[in-house]
Amino acid sequence: MILRAAIAFLLAFALGAASSAFAGEQFAGEVLKVDVAASKLTVKKADGNRFTFTVDAKTAFAGNRRSLNDLAKGDQVTVEFQAGGGQYTALRVSTP
Repeated sequence: MILRAAIAFLLAFALGAASSAFAGEQFAGEVLKVDVAASKLTVKKADGNRFTFTVDAKTAFAGNRRSLNDLAKGDQVTVEFQAGGGQYTALRVSTP
């Protein structure tokens, strides 16, 4: 009985950790640079922290901008991203 409870707990914990790993992290700020040719987007927070994100065919767009081409310097965005392989990949870019 205790063994079953321990296994159930471990499975629940593992599934929760796996789903949060795929959810991505969020970074909100102002667009500093849009490089359509390189498929890159640089965003800066008010505190000066900045990240450059890779945008690919899987990146979703929400709000009043529908693609990397529609973004411009000064736009406010929230980027849901995943880090890996030495880069930050945008999973979703949201605008107001």
